[in-house]
Amino acid sequence: MVTLNIYLRIHKKGSDAGVVWISFYVNREKVNFSTSVRCDVKCWDETKCRVTKNDPNCEDKNLIIENIAARINNVFVKYRLRDRKLTRDAFMKEYNRPDDYGTFFDFVKENKARINAGNAASTSKTHEKVIKKVKQYAPSLHFDDITPEWLITYFRYLRDKLKNNENTAYKDMGTLKKYVLAAVKMGYMIDNPFDEFKVKKVPGSFSYLNENELQVFVDAYLEGKFESKYHKVLEFYLFLCFSSLHIGDAKLLKLEQFSQDSFVYFRLKNRNIKNVPITVPVSETLRMILRNIVGTRKKGLVFENLPSEQTINSYLKDIASVLKIDKKLSTKSGRHTFATYFLSKTKDITSLKEILGHSDLRETLVYAHVLDESKQEGILCFNKFLE
Repeated sequence: MVTLNIYLRIHKKGSDAGVVWISFYVNREKVNFSTSVRCDVKCWDETKCRVTKNDPNCEDKNLIIENIAARINNVFVKYRLRDRKLTRDAFMKEYNRPDDYGTFFDFVKENKARINAGNAASTSKTHEKVIKKVKQYAPSLHFDDITPEWLITYFRYLRDKLKNNENTAYKDMGTLKKYVLAAVKMGYMIDNPFDEFKVKKVPGSFSYLNENELQVFVDAYLEGKFESKYHKVLEFYLFLCFSSLHIGDAKLLKLEQFSQDSFVYFRLKNRNIKNVPITVPVSETLRMILRNIVGTRKKGLVFENLPSEQTINSYLKDIASVLKIDKKLSTKSGRHTFATYFLSKTKDITSLKEILGHSDLRETLVYAHVLDESKQEGILCFNKFLE
């Protein structure tokens, strides 16, 4: 426990009243701390460092002094338990930190609308699921509990106990990081534990159609192999395969965004950050599919009355089964199909980055396996010297 010197400070010589101060040392630096409690000289007990009963408000004043002394000691105890060096500046920040919330989850509940402002409904739901996992793991979690060591332990819990794959676990940590950074910015946390726990982006496995499988899908579409509801889903899926779009962006796409040989759009995902227009070239195959979809319409949404994403994904599984393609397809695999096919034919990862609307080349590098395969094929040409 730190040694506190509690005394009555007289600001004007000869005055009969003063203010109670507390002085102590932090790492050999002296700190003088005002309690803002006013007291008459005759009502101050220098030995006991208390306001005497001669002051009608002595109980309240002594309680204020005791609470301030306890808060000062708590700061020292926290740093000692964490085996961390306490400086004068660190003490002042810690002492003055607001304490409006009983738990971290109280903070999340009150601030999630502001932190989630502008996010899609699906993103907000994902955040709720992530925070629910954290609450199940640590129902009484407080700001001080969230240390780099706690983050490591929780990450292991996600992987080992909940059996989340590494990519999912890191995505959860990335969501949690948003709320922790908000708490740091608002002064509820002194240190950012994510300075020592890095959220990695792990390339995950994804489904896509190779060239032969894509041809099977196109042939089935041209032949009218499926009844109306399945045909419509197949048509939409092929549009994704040849346009590079996410389902959300495709649903918002309008005919007015098309020119003779390209279309321009803004990614829904980037609307709250630096959102720049993305230009996508239009192939003859995509133009043919577009004509079939819109008929003689000249304006408005490209897609009207689409079923839900869940229904589309369910129908895609049925379509793949009929076509004897053993892959777990979803609307996401349409964009992946475009990316892998484009890269396999062009080897131009920079252009692919621009078409996909990625802000960082690292996002596009998830498709680098195509380039690796091309390297392996290319190196075979040197074998002819032994033939």
